[in-house]
Amino acid sequence: MSVENKIETLVKNLQEKGVEDVIATLRNTHTVLMRYANNEIMIPIINKDSLISISIGQNKRRLITQINDLYFEPSQLAENLTKMLRQLEEQEVYVSLPKEKFNYPKILEPEEQIKKAEENSLSYVEGIINESLSLGVKRVAGTLQINYLEVKYWNSNGLYLEDKRSGAMLNHRCFLDSTSTGQWSYTSRNLSDLNWKLVVNKASEICKINVNHKKANPGKYTVVFAPMIFASLAEHIAFATSAYGVEAGYSYFAGKLNKQVGSENITLIDDPLNEKSAGYTRFDEEGIPTKRKEIISKGVLSTYLHNLTTAKKFNTQTTGNAGLITPHPWSIHVEAGDFGEEEILKEVKRGLFIVNNWYLRFQNYQLGDFSTILRDGIFLVENGEIKQPLLGARLTDNFLNILNNIKGLTKSVYPIQWWEVNTPTYVPYALVENINITTAE
Repeated sequence: MSVENKIETLVKNLQEKGVEDVIATLRNTHTVLMRYANNEIMIPIINKDSLISISIGQNKRRLITQINDLYFEPSQLAENLTKMLRQLEEQEVYVSLPKEKFNYPKILEPEEQIKKAEENSLSYVEGIINESLSLGVKRVAGTLQINYLEVKYWNSNGLYLEDKRSGAMLNHRCFLDSTSTGQWSYTSRNLSDLNWKLVVNKASEICKINVNHKKANPGKYTVVFAPMIFASLAEHIAFATSAYGVEAGYSYFAGKLNKQVGSENITLIDDPLNEKSAGYTRFDEEGIPTKRKEIISKGVLSTYLHNLTTAKKFNTQTTGNAGLITPHPWSIHVEAGDFGEEEILKEVKRGLFIVNNWYLRFQNYQLGDFSTILRDGIFLVENGEIKQPLLGARLTDNFLNILNNIKGLTKSVYPIQWWEVNTPTYVPYALVENINITTAE
């Protein structure tokens, strides 16, 4: 019996045992990870994996689990799951799966390069390394990750769905020495859209001017955030609009729906239907069609992100962002502004140009207080010109303060994704005032 037939049988077995709501999702993932360091390609990691997610609900109780054992026996698994379900407490809010029929966005077939990533990724990375060295940097390191995911979804209302998802993600770092570095990343749904030459050029340019540092001074600054760090900030902001976080008490957007939470310059969008994005998704984990939505519209918080349960708690409709437990964005987009990249820097009389960050940590989730290490380019800017590379600074601030002090955004938008930005996030350069910088002393 095929895995698909076993899952169909499992759903029927659970229904025969009186389970009202059943969701079963099979994810077959093929990942090729190419790593390189010190100008050499490391042994690639190639992984093929299958995972089954199961959600069952009965008498206001719900059980969610995952298994990677494809040799399960459907009737025995159904028996085990229903026994566990009966031991759970009733949920305060329980929502059954909708029975109505939906229209779904189309399936996008990934290009053949994605499916055959093992065959061409080696020469791809060799080109990245050689191009970087030709631009005068000493060393390079990074990762190229290519994913192909087939999703199959069943539920107890007889709904069956399929999706094909893919993504290519390049994270590239250049070195002149241990402190003179530059980094950039890029993400796309298909390998042919991955603009690796832009990544190489951006990282190399930053690396070569990031020399002869001085120690940063703490204080309040006007800052131009490059897309690398602004993507990290935007992703955290988008996730804070999850209704689960609001309801659980760890979001700084609690009580702010339809209120001004930022300057009129910021519009934040979740767009799972962007066909260029690795976040392209036809349906969420509850089988609801996805859709484009403005989360923050010209500074106003327009919606929280919902699944069926949070939507009922908030007396609204699901936004197609399930997560069976927590709603989340699929593809994050900050609407572009009017500035050119050189123009936006000229708006700074005395301030900073900050390229990148890592290890963002919260001091207070409810208020939005956080701190993060700055890296791969911190530059003092005077009268619109970069004057001095700096070291030893942290961004220690508040997300609502950042949102309210956005003064301008560039026309150019960059797709960013790497291990500090897990969701495909499309952002411009951002001009932000009143930013708090701290140092070790």
